[in-house]
Amino acid sequence: MQFGKKVSKQVEKGISKGKKYAWRVIFILAILLGIYLIGRPALSLIEIGKEISALEAEKAGYEEFIKRENKIIEALDNNDVLEQYARENYFMQGEKEQVFIVE
Repeated sequence: MQFGKKVSKQVEKGISKGKKYAWRVIFILAILLGIYLIGRPALSLIEIGKEISALEAEKAGYEEFIKRENKIIEALDNNDVLEQYARENYFMQGEKEQVFIVE
């Protein structure tokens, strides 16, 4: 009978060790699942933040371009500046003038 008791105690120890192992595996899987579920949106938020920064930089560039173009438009309201701009960019000539293009 003592042999039977020893075997039953060993079986109980084996079952309790198996339960402990199973709970450890379940706990590790739960942690990994949590990391996966939390990590994916966090990574996408980081990527979205980078895209927002790039778009804001692009927006600033466009705003600067618009400011420069508005200054040119305002300057072209003046006839003297308009005439000078036409001469420089379109090789136009005034009265009694000749234009020579030198490259």
